Amino acid sequence: MMRLMHIYTLYLCCSLQSAMSQFVDPLSFSFDRKHGQVEVGGPFVGAEFHHSRPLPSRISFYYPVANSIDLSKDYWKRDESMPMALGVKIGNSKKQWIGREGWEYVLSPHTVTFSNSDANFSYRITYEFCLNEPAMIVSFELKNITSQAQMITAYTHLLLALRTCQTYARKDSAVMMSVSDGQTVVGQFSDTDTKSAAVFVMNAGEKAVRTWSDANELAIHDDGNSIWSDSSFTSVSHKDQQSKQTRVAAAFEYSRSLKPNETMQIVLIIGSSQGNEVNEKIANLSKNWMNEIRMYDELVRRKASKETYFVTGDRTIDRSLQWSKALLTTNAHYLDGQIVPMPCPAEYNFFFTHDLLMTNLGAVNYDLERVKNNLLYVASLAQDSIIPHAYYWRDDGFKTELCTPSNWNHLWFIEVFASYLRHSLDTAMIRQLYPLIAKSLKEMMTQLRDDHLMYAFRPDWWDIGWNEGPRTYITALGIREIENYLFIASMIDRKNPFLIDLENKTVAMRSALVGKLWDESLNYLINYNGKDKDEHKYMGSLLALAFNHLDTGRSQKMIGSVKKDLLAPHVGVRAVIPADFHTDSLINYFKLAGKEAGDAYTYINGGVWPHNNAWYALALHSVGRSNEAKEFVKQMMTIDGIAQSPNGIPAMYEYRYSDESSPRYGEIDKPSFLWAGGFYLYTIYTLAGMNDNIWNLSFSERYSAFDSTIRANYTFAGVKNVEITGSGNRAKKISYDGVSVPSLVIPLEHRSSKNIVIEKGDLTSLYLKSVSAIVHSAVYKKNRLTCVVSSFQGHTTTLEIVSRNKPSRAYVNGKKNAEIVSIKENDGAWNSKITFHASDARDSISVNW
Repeated sequence: MMRLMHIYTLYLCCSLQSAMSQFVDPLSFSFDRKHGQVEVGGPFVGAEFHHSRPLPSRISFYYPVANSIDLSKDYWKRDESMPMALGVKIGNSKKQWIGREGWEYVLSPHTVTFSNSDANFSYRITYEFCLNEPAMIVSFELKNITSQAQMITAYTHLLLALRTCQTYARKDSAVMMSVSDGQTVVGQFSDTDTKSAAVFVMNAGEKAVRTWSDANELAIHDDGNSIWSDSSFTSVSHKDQQSKQTRVAAAFEYSRSLKPNETMQIVLIIGSSQGNEVNEKIANLSKNWMNEIRMYDELVRRKASKETYFVTGDRTIDRSLQWSKALLTTNAHYLDGQIVPMPCPAEYNFFFTHDLLMTNLGAVNYDLERVKNNLLYVASLAQDSIIPHAYYWRDDGFKTELCTPSNWNHLWFIEVFASYLRHSLDTAMIRQLYPLIAKSLKEMMTQLRDDHLMYAFRPDWWDIGWNEGPRTYITALGIREIENYLFIASMIDRKNPFLIDLENKTVAMRSALVGKLWDESLNYLINYNGKDKDEHKYMGSLLALAFNHLDTGRSQKMIGSVKKDLLAPHVGVRAVIPADFHTDSLINYFKLAGKEAGDAYTYINGGVWPHNNAWYALALHSVGRSNEAKEFVKQMMTIDGIAQSPNGIPAMYEYRYSDESSPRYGEIDKPSFLWAGGFYLYTIYTLAGMNDNIWNLSFSERYSAFDSTIRANYTFAGVKNVEITGSGNRAKKISYDGVSVPSLVIPLEHRSSKNIVIEKGDLTSLYLKSVSAIVHSAVYKKNRLTCVVSSFQGHTTTLEIVSRNKPSRAYVNGKKNAEIVSIKENDGAWNSKITFHASDARDSISVNW
């Protein structure tokens, strides 16, 4: 442990040297530790790099379908793939391969530049991507840094061997075509499972003096070697080669003398298209490639910082807010005629509903159009009102996997739609999606058993494993989504008599969650498999805290248990402990397909995932430890914090390796992960005091302290400008467009307001703190607070009010028929709760002082 702490301290010292320069461009991060992965991409192409090497191990094409160039034979050893090579010969010296070692790089969410140097030359390799054309641009810059002219020969090749989507079949054979100018190579695949794709590589910078398109002629291997580097190999002049079926490679040689400080710039355009349009694509790109990468760069930067803003004054947090928004823009790829959210730039090249939904928990706070389009996309893939789990190309067509009844996507679909509805007030969308919402709820209710707990085959939030029993994760999520369904139904179906029955089920589920799944000896909410007690501590149980299903005392105990057993120092919260799902006994018990959960402390089997950290931060926030939550987020979830951690890199990742005894501790896999950005946004909005409750949007008394005023865009029937200033746990002043309003809950009548200001400080009057019904208006006049709310007939409605003085009476619809309970708190303020049963119309509540 002392050795790890020493390593961590060294990491911090090294990173501080360049810390100040990191903030000149928030979307640019310099990294010089020469380890770890990089992934970058655009709508049509993505690239994956390992060990900080400047040459990709994988190139993913999304057009016309998701084929990829990836020579690896083992998913866990993807770093062994080396389809691209770069070699140089300076003067009469020996030929040498370069780029097989780690280089320094400058990373952005949508581009990366690697750099290195030796005694004679400096090298830079930049990867950029097109917005509208199916290609990426690779620029090699070789600069003479000596005081003498130098003759340089450069060689590069890319082996055009494709892997198909899903089945991952390798296709080595294609029809090679070398375009007549000798600067472009095309590999035309005839295989149906590649959708007869054509892969092309063309020069757009330095002219090649020699071109090869037959991989066999150069004896190109999967390890990146070819006979070019052999001293006995003699380059021959290029001759047009006849089209033939073979192993295709795009190999080029360049040669000329460079004066001191002169640069050779090699530009390769690498892309994929349908065979019958390849000449058109090549022609378009030869003219427009620079404009294409400029437009893509402008799009990413506009989405990151120009269309909407969120400024806390903490540069580390603020940089990652912009980075997250950029990530949500870049991790969207072509699929069957549309650009849709996908998990990574190069890995997982298919659509998952889960990833879209998780990401939109954050995006809904600032980008309603995105969320609406995403929900409609999910709906477009539904069959018989059952939403999809995944959509992808396989073998001979596009395939849809539908959600099974126990699939948690049903519940997250309800969550995201309800959140969209609260933020947008788009009631027209209810009528479009209500059949799917109702179907998803119906499917999941089949998992609710007589013990008032929800059952699942999967151990936690996973999509693997098969041993049914009551689950904390799915029960906690189920409670919230039934309540969300009640909110949605209240908009169009408030007289439905079955709504009361659903509400009663949530009461019973809350009781059962604690009564049957709380384990006092473990201080944790656990699972059962059949009647077998499962003593694993799963991360998914934190949902119960984040959604406020657990009392404060048990929440504090459970946080302590997470800190003791699940928290990996300086890395984050593990998915599960013990990390033993690689053992034969657990593989058999949960019917796993071998080690699909990963080795110990890897992937789901104890790895650290971004949503683990988000739920832990929100759990801390739920018990008033909001500043602790903010510091945790800075260290574990920001680009800067992650880069400064053990084996860290600038990344918003899928998972991290969490075995503290290993020199690999903290290693990151898939460093540009869609919903890592979404969860970061979701977490910061919540910690800043902007709450997405069941019935309303509201501002919280409880929030993380920042050094300056929080200024953010926040969606509510459009985009609002929110300012949160001052300090303390009370609201001193609340105003909408300059008009004082006594409510932290945003009333519907203020939907047209543009500016909302919350000033924290000493309590000066009173305000509405929370309401378990839709708030239409809140007015305080002549010692009387009047609120108009709505829900559904018979719904138990509670209003929570904070005031300097104790209220005397409460009336509902003109009658003194509301229960009122007032408690004087430590600061002298009165916290009053008024409870009543809702009518089938709007209810007016008046509270007198």
